[in-house]
Amino acid sequence: MDRVDAVVIGGGMAGLIAAWQFTRAGLRPVLLESRGYTGGLVAGSTIAGVSYDIGAEGWAVRIPDTEALAGELGLTVEYPRAAPSWVWFDDGPFAMPVRAILGIPADLGAPDVLTALGVEGARRAAELDSRPVPETLPADLGSLVEQRMGSQVLGRLVAPIAGGIHAADPHLLATEVVSPGLTDAVHRAGSLAGAVALLKGDGPVKPVVASVSGGMFLMPQTLAAQILEAGGRILTRTGARGLSRGGEGWIVNAASTHRGVDPALPPEPDGDPLDLTAPRVVVACSAVTARPLLGQVIDVDGPELTPGAPIAHVNLAIRAPGLDDSPRGNGMLVASGSTGVQAKALTHLSAKWPSLTASCPTGLHLLRISYGRGGQQAQELSVEQAVADAAALTGVSLRADQVVDSQIIHWTGALAPTTPETRSWVQGLHSRIADQQGLGLTGAWASGSGIAALVPHARRTAERLV
Repeated sequence: MDRVDAVVIGGGMAGLIAAWQFTRAGLRPVLLESRGYTGGLVAGSTIAGVSYDIGAEGWAVRIPDTEALAGELGLTVEYPRAAPSWVWFDDGPFAMPVRAILGIPADLGAPDVLTALGVEGARRAAELDSRPVPETLPADLGSLVEQRMGSQVLGRLVAPIAGGIHAADPHLLATEVVSPGLTDAVHRAGSLAGAVALLKGDGPVKPVVASVSGGMFLMPQTLAAQILEAGGRILTRTGARGLSRGGEGWIVNAASTHRGVDPALPPEPDGDPLDLTAPRVVVACSAVTARPLLGQVIDVDGPELTPGAPIAHVNLAIRAPGLDDSPRGNGMLVASGSTGVQAKALTHLSAKWPSLTASCPTGLHLLRISYGRGGQQAQELSVEQAVADAAALTGVSLRADQVVDSQIIHWTGALAPTTPETRSWVQGLHSRIADQQGLGLTGAWASGSGIAALVPHARRTAERLV
């Protein structure tokens, strides 16, 4: 049995950060990742000779920890080009309100809100939001917006954002996970619009997301390189299958893995065995893997987790002069139920990120056309369909013969929504794990929503065990 300083189970962003944090304390961790690569949903590839993100492309700047981590890693932070985001409805596209949180406007009388809702729609929303705030507000985002501003704001402004960013219906999202502090701000401000204004602050509208210059995928690559430089080990194609108390710490039973029938699920650890013992273990893998592992040492009974959407991207490198002026800014979201296109979103990647703009040859555009909503079945995708959807969404005549290169990327089951019930269950797990000396839990599903919440949570988890 191999005795080591620490074991980290899971090589996504959370696992890499936890292992890296251990090295900062002079420890030499062993990181186990059942797949053949680290980084999880933060991954890169090359299209038409240009390196770019095929997974998560940035983080929410409301929490400063990720920017601080980037600085510690020696990476440069960049912000997207200042441009409005658009939303597509069958009755016509419009630019989303600028001063908003998850589509919830700070001023229901602003011109961009009136364009989206109409004068009468905005008036009804303002009338609803002027009512006294009850002592207890709904825990899910959809019900909160519906109660305070009505179904039109929910359907035209919030649902497209929730579907595009979190791949879920707003009613499945715990408000305090996707927008921490919003509920408290409603009570303080006396309205939902006032709460958004309070959280957004005065002055010019600042970018809500940031990334790493050159691609977000550089962050997990740098984390892995620095872990190895510090004497840590990263074992890919190696998955944990057992966790128990033993001796002065923990025993992790692992094995080499093979790819399962469904590539969206973690590979099965059923090959050559590897047993590790360590005084500290961090479980940083997906919920589907973490739950049975933790169940060997604590009570993990809880709700059935809502599966993630069958997310897929068709990425195009295309030469089309009509895209030179970025007719839909950095991109647009598609309202659920729209019949004009099959896609759920379009991102003009080469217009959005300055470093990617600089990397692309003149006249070459990188587009990401996204598919897959919660509750849907995975659909057959093609470059031809993506070109047709992109043409409809941008209003530019596009042809398949203009495509220089393309990639179809599937992230089936990713971004499972954190419902209020799931949030409560996860909080209970953390409480029970706190009683287990030397054991920690982190990861996207266990830390909150997005990279912004994951980074500080993973660092604190490792620090506590040190």
